[in-house]
Amino acid sequence: MASFQSQHDHDGQNTISALGLRWAALRGMLASPLINAEDQRSLRDELLQEIRSIGQMMSGIAARNAIEICAKIDVMSEELKKAEGADDYPTETLLASIRSDVMAMSPRTVTERSNVQIVRGAVPHRSVETAPGDATRGEVGKSL
Repeated sequence: MASFQSQHDHDGQNTISALGLRWAALRGMLASPLINAEDQRSLRDELLQEIRSIGQMMSGIAARNAIEICAKIDVMSEELKKAEGADDYPTETLLASIRSDVMAMSPRTVTERSNVQIVRGAVPHRSVETAPGDATRGEVGKSL
C-alpha cells in the first residue's frame, strides 16, 4: 500500500474520472471494519492521506463534462462532511442542489456513459424436441 503516490506519478492519465474511481475505491476500503483494527492504523492513515491527495489532484484538473463536475462536488461534500462531523448540515443541502442544477443544465451527450445497465435474462433452453417426422406420425396415429 505504500506505493499509492508512485502509482499516480507513473500514471499519465490522471483525469477526474480516473481519480474519482480511485477515490471511491479508497473510500470503500476505509468502510471495511477490518481497517479499524489497531494493527491496521498505519494503513488507515495512509488511505486517508491518499484520499486527501486525490482531492488536491482533482482541484488542479479541469472537468470536461457535468459528470466530472459532479464528481468534484461529491469529493468536496465528503470532505466537508468529515470536517463538520454532522450527517445533516446546510452545506450538504447546498451542494446537492448545485449538483442537481449542473446535471439539469447540461444535456447528456452520446459520448457520456449511461448509468443504466441493461441486463438480459438467460435464453431459455429448448427441451428435447421430437423430430418433425415423429410429430406427424403421432398426429396420424391420433386421427386413426
